[in-house]
Amino acid sequence: MERVTLFIIRVILSFACGTLLMRLFYPDKGMIFSAGLGLLLLCLAYLSAYWRHRRSK
Repeated sequence: MERVTLFIIRVILSFACGTLLMRLFYPDKGMIFSAGLGLLLLCLAYLSAYWRHRRSK
């Protein structure tokens, strides 16, 4: 899979999951917090992929 396609899929899924989690647990918070959680999830996805590939070499 191309890197751009993988990035787009990760962005969409992380922001969708971040919004869903924020709306479930903190419904009174705004969309800025949902976007922040989505960004955090995106960073964690790339960090875990880096860690997984580094350990396999």
